[in-house]
Amino acid sequence: MDEQYDVIVVGAGFGGAACAALLARHGLKTLLLDKNDRPGGKALTMSRAGFSYELWPVAGGPSLNSQFAAVLREIDAEDEVALLTPDPAGVLLYRGASGGYEPLVVSALPQQPNDVANMARWLQLAPADLQELARLFGDMTSMALKDIEALDELAFSEFLSRYRLPRSVYSYFGMWSNILFVVPIDLLAASEAIKTFRDFMAGGAMRYSSGGYGRVAEVLARAVERYGGQVRMGTAVERIAVGNGAVSGVITQTGSFGAPIVVSNAGIQPTVLNLVGEEHFDKGYANHVKGLLPSWALVGIRYFLSRPVFQYAVNIAFSDDSYWDTKRFLRIRAGELPDEAIVFIVVPSLYDPSLAPEGKQCALAATLCSPDPEASDAEVWWNKLDEMVDRLWPDLRPHVEREERYSAAQVSSLARDHVLPGQGGECIGLAQIVGQCGRHKPSARAPILGLYYVGCDAGGYGCGTHQAVDSGAAVARLVLGDHRARQAAF
Repeated sequence: MDEQYDVIVVGAGFGGAACAALLARHGLKTLLLDKNDRPGGKALTMSRAGFSYELWPVAGGPSLNSQFAAVLREIDAEDEVALLTPDPAGVLLYRGASGGYEPLVVSALPQQPNDVANMARWLQLAPADLQELARLFGDMTSMALKDIEALDELAFSEFLSRYRLPRSVYSYFGMWSNILFVVPIDLLAASEAIKTFRDFMAGGAMRYSSGGYGRVAEVLARAVERYGGQVRMGTAVERIAVGNGAVSGVITQTGSFGAPIVVSNAGIQPTVLNLVGEEHFDKGYANHVKGLLPSWALVGIRYFLSRPVFQYAVNIAFSDDSYWDTKRFLRIRAGELPDEAIVFIVVPSLYDPSLAPEGKQCALAATLCSPDPEASDAEVWWNKLDEMVDRLWPDLRPHVEREERYSAAQVSSLARDHVLPGQGGECIGLAQIVGQCGRHKPSARAPILGLYYVGCDAGGYGCGTHQAVDSGAAVARLVLGDHRARQAAF
């Protein structure tokens, strides 16, 4: 091996960068590697023609008391990036009985006492519905942690069936499941949904970062170097070296690097089946990994606008017919397209005006799709998304200077190797569904000495990048404990 380290972290997504920064902060000689030219993984911030923006719409939660803030505080980097929590932050558009899309303007800060009443009016609830909605919210926010954890094997839809909820409320949670977790409401683990809902109620949602969402990952990567580690971007790992049941380092395009600990942010399936090789694992474990299911993906269009069109940084539109559950997904996969689609749009410059030239906007629009990077229906979804955007924002089209389109294929190329049929373009990683959450989530410790997983596939919970950073913090503690135990023993 060319150089020797205490730990090598493969992948500078939010989980890998957080884990590497914390390990370096606590004295481990750390090497952080990534195949891309900047940190952030699927949520990295790109720059072009005066605009800075992400691959797709990204806004995080919880806004307050998040793992983002906790990790930045631990590495003494709070002053390097601002976690933006505007009020108002976004608008939810619901197409109800009136036939038109009705708005609910929302803040990135925690809910206020009148927010439930505003939501009730927006969803056109009767007094009896409001009482039941209040009972649901009260139960989810007051439930003991052990009672939440007992719901690992219950779908969120089944949990909601305990309440007499009108269709509009169920549709709201259907959209919520699709946007936050990119999975269907009838597979989302109730435990995962309730824990995240509680975080959002207490801390708000729709947080962004000054300088672009990926700025936090960039700050984390810089902290690795500040604490004596090294960061090598544009360095793809070809193999994690394993011998006698233990890791010994990694092999890259530019050389080999040694370490008794390797933390992979490449995803559990790409790590096991590609970077390590399933021949190094028990057959039962390898088959279990192959059977894990990914989240769905996002397909979308980046609209570059000659003048401001959007008023709010986050824009989400849905109806009773547009959220996806498993039945709707199967119908869509069979070619039965819906009349309407969920629309999710983020406008970065409405968080931070420096992210676009003065007087212009970049709108990141998306809807749901299969995670299969080889799927042939991207054009269908681009057309559907265009149709929905034109319907909801009729003033947009004359001001479109340029468009950039992306699908699951671009996502897989950027961030997650395509190692199994139908997988690779997933938005989050492993789906947060029954059988893959809580006590059923893969262990962050691989069955090979010194190998760990970090990111949305192991070690954390929550929405998107917050799950990744939560994993980064948890896995860093795990690795530190194991490292110190080995030092004491040997």
